[in-house]
Amino acid sequence: MDSSSEAAFHSDDFFDRLPDDVVLSIFGKLQDAKSLCLSMSACKRFRSIAPQVDRIFLPIPQKKSAVKEFDQKNSFKNLVIRALMKPFHLISQMVKLKPKTEENDLDFYSYYVPNEILKNFQGIRGLHLRLPCHGNQKQSPSKNGKNSTTLLKWRAEFGRELHSCVILGAKAWAEKDADESKEDASRVMPDDELKLRIVWTISCLIAASARHYLMQETVKGLKMIENVVVSDESDQGRLCMNKEQIEEIRQSSKGKGHEMAESRSRVPALRMKMWYLDQLEVPGSAKVMEGATLVVIRPAGGGGAEDEGSRSDAEMVADAFGGEEGEGKVMGEAVRKLMVAKKCYVLEMNSF
Repeated sequence: MDSSSEAAFHSDDFFDRLPDDVVLSIFGKLQDAKSLCLSMSACKRFRSIAPQVDRIFLPIPQKKSAVKEFDQKNSFKNLVIRALMKPFHLISQMVKLKPKTEENDLDFYSYYVPNEILKNFQGIRGLHLRLPCHGNQKQSPSKNGKNSTTLLKWRAEFGRELHSCVILGAKAWAEKDADESKEDASRVMPDDELKLRIVWTISCLIAASARHYLMQETVKGLKMIENVVVSDESDQGRLCMNKEQIEEIRQSSKGKGHEMAESRSRVPALRMKMWYLDQLEVPGSAKVMEGATLVVIRPAGGGGAEDEGSRSDAEMVADAFGGEEGEGKVMGEAVRKLMVAKKCYVLEMNSF
């Protein structure tokens, strides 16, 4: 090899020799929106290939106090989000809970509309949007001196409006005392405990409704989108929409013009089934749930377990907490034990 050939060999970029399909496959494995945007700025070839990926994972950082322009442009949206909180504040006053400004103020959602970032990825079929943590799970000392934490997790499905929601909660989620064997305890739920569960339910529904409201314009703008998940850093709650549910949003907005943009996501009248155990030991985690509660929520006007073609309660719970490993496996054990509990409450809630 002469000196000119050797120089050409060493200066050659072997990545340029890869076919476009291979490069697209690499970008498809990457998925992270920030990394893809940086790749697009590297060269013209990457700029033409990266937007062709079919799935995007978009983690959004916490809003900085210096960002004011977006809030000014979305003042009406902020008013709507504040209106979403009115039912929660009312219930909070009824049960005399202390206000938690950081945890309950859904005003912060208005900053996280991802349209500007996603405008370069019009061909995506799947979108996972991850919001920053909203509130936190605070640790508190348990009776035996060990740390415990409250537990509240939910999964909601929306189309034009709410299709279903499954909630798993516990007042305390603590390590099991090695010297004490706790059996699963079932008793009648006290009134104050029931009120607390109603607050949990309303707060989860409001959070899901706010996320759905903010995603409507996004999914309408992405013509190829078939699946959307909106989660948060703590993975406390997930809003999910499939292809049929996204199509519902598009159909409901036809012929409404600007009217659709000026309405919040409505939560219909609901029918709820609630399982409760005063104490629940979860073997896979070596922990005990105090006040373990499982809630399955459906629209009152249809979609019940008895309706033809609808999913059973067990199927909905498995979709929400049916993981085969890690935390998903632990939550799966907990909900299976809750669903066989003798005490099951049936409640109804008006639309809001």
